[in-house]
Amino acid sequence: MKRKLASLMLICIGIIILGYPKLSQIYYDAQQEKLIRQWQHSFQNIRSGEDSLLADAGNSSASYVSTAFVPAAGNEPAEEQTLARPENMEGMLVIDKIDLNLPILSGATEENLKTTAASIENTGEMGQVGNYAVAGHRNHAYGRNFNRLDELEEGDRIIVDNGEEQFEYTVFEKLYVLPEEVWVLESNGVDREITLVTCHPIDTGTHRLIIKGKMTD
Repeated sequence: MKRKLASLMLICIGIIILGYPKLSQIYYDAQQEKLIRQWQHSFQNIRSGEDSLLADAGNSSASYVSTAFVPAAGNEPAEEQTLARPENMEGMLVIDKIDLNLPILSGATEENLKTTAASIENTGEMGQVGNYAVAGHRNHAYGRNFNRLDELEEGDRIIVDNGEEQFEYTVFEKLYVLPEEVWVLESNGVDREITLVTCHPIDTGTHRLIIKGKMTD
């Protein structure tokens, strides 16, 4: 009887160990999808509000614009409260060539990178002069996070969207460096650049794959 229980326990432990990576991926994929829904929902509300303002301005002879469409604080439906834009979400990263559409969180912490891409602290800001650096994991699952980043080549487009503006960068360099070669994050003080950072190769991560893009007028 004890042997049967021990065997059953070993089988259960084995199933948990084998299934953990997949369950973990499912969880973080769900978190990523939630961030995307929150982002989309918050900016749908903004567009809806703008439409309402235009309608009020066109249909009223009053000297002010009605703000009746704005919900009172704390009275939003539970679903809308859940879908409010997270405070640590900077925008969206879009790369059509590799079918990438990722939320960008502030700070490349371990927890943020488990879920999605994240900006590296003390680098530039999107769309501004400087080097806006964004890191992401090179997951084994095809297409997840920065898994396909190595497919980018010179001339490919990278778009970042902060909800108010879209900034388009053109890839001009792809290189592989050691983890300590942080010079790739530096700005030349003139150009508006973006640097995407991930591990290479996928299995060992001994180096960093760097994709650099530049905004042009």
